[in-house]
Amino acid sequence: MKKASILYIIRGYPQISQTYVKTELEAVYEDYEVTIVSRKPSDVPYQNHYPYHHLTEPEAVRDLIAQVKPDVIHTHYLNQLEFVAPLATSLGIPFTVRSHSYDTLALRPKNWRGQIRQLLERNTPQFQKVANIKNNLHWANHDLCLGVLTFPFARPYLEQAGIRSDKLIDCYPVINYSLFYDRSPNGQAIMNTGAAIPKKKMEDYIELASWLPEQQFNLYALGYQVDRLHEINAHKGNPVNIILPVEPSEMLAEYKKHQWLVYTAAFDLATVGWPMAIAEAQAAGVGVCMPRIRPDLDEYMGGAGYLYNSIEEVRDIISKPVPEEIREAGFRQAKKSDIQQHKYLLTDLWDKAVALKTDLPKTA
Repeated sequence: MKKASILYIIRGYPQISQTYVKTELEAVYEDYEVTIVSRKPSDVPYQNHYPYHHLTEPEAVRDLIAQVKPDVIHTHYLNQLEFVAPLATSLGIPFTVRSHSYDTLALRPKNWRGQIRQLLERNTPQFQKVANIKNNLHWANHDLCLGVLTFPFARPYLEQAGIRSDKLIDCYPVINYSLFYDRSPNGQAIMNTGAAIPKKKMEDYIELASWLPEQQFNLYALGYQVDRLHEINAHKGNPVNIILPVEPSEMLAEYKKHQWLVYTAAFDLATVGWPMAIAEAQAAGVGVCMPRIRPDLDEYMGGAGYLYNSIEEVRDIISKPVPEEIREAGFRQAKKSDIQQHKYLLTDLWDKAVALKTDLPKTA
């Protein structure tokens, strides 16, 4: 039986800080005829990736579509609707979207005044991207949009922004649970990881490390503004080991060196969503701490970690071993993010579209 053809159009592939795309691709690649388009270069690419086409212009993508004849187009991030939706609808091809935190938390009504001020001060092009998300959300209600996968906490923001409820599909983050699940004893070090961008507030982690010189702190900072973190770290006397990017397939060994993950985030922005690293660490038996920047994080943490109100609170938490009941709860909670447990939420959309292909609208 011929496999259904799925065209991935990704903002930047293979970007090491976007391993949820890698994990999702690995979960579906054997069951579908997958073609990948990357619209921009990766800041820090990972090595073990699938073949892809680097195409920036719509006409180049149209030419590729004429060759591979995809049954469905899939993308990540709502801001990609600006490119993907007009292309897909003009060709009569159904499409799906997996949203994330950046593109959904930006839609919070209470966040707009502070968000606009922050983005105008720090990065005007970034502000324009947020505006483009709002301007293109109407595409999610198009008949050819099969569905938008979203974190459960983001559903109200998307509905308030105008996306129909029936278009939204609640889904936990994407991790490869079997890759990280390990009940063996962990080391004693303290870690943090993620893209080195302002919303992650990694300077808090460096400050924390400066208070506890007897403990080992490792920061797996991925690209972007990592040079700024090196400067802050040097000013504090280098209390943190800033480690070069590690291939995603090798991260389990890194997690196992650590007793605690302190995943920092900026309270004033509150735009860190449900980080994959939390679930990966839980699966690896690592205790997790994260700032209580929003109430929805209680659901994601699932009682299997600590939400703090200030970085000062973390000092006492990580000075003690991870309670066994917290560690055990972490193994269970992380399973909710296992791609093998919830990939059907996406693939059912694709399969239904293929089965009903002749009944789908052919034009916008």
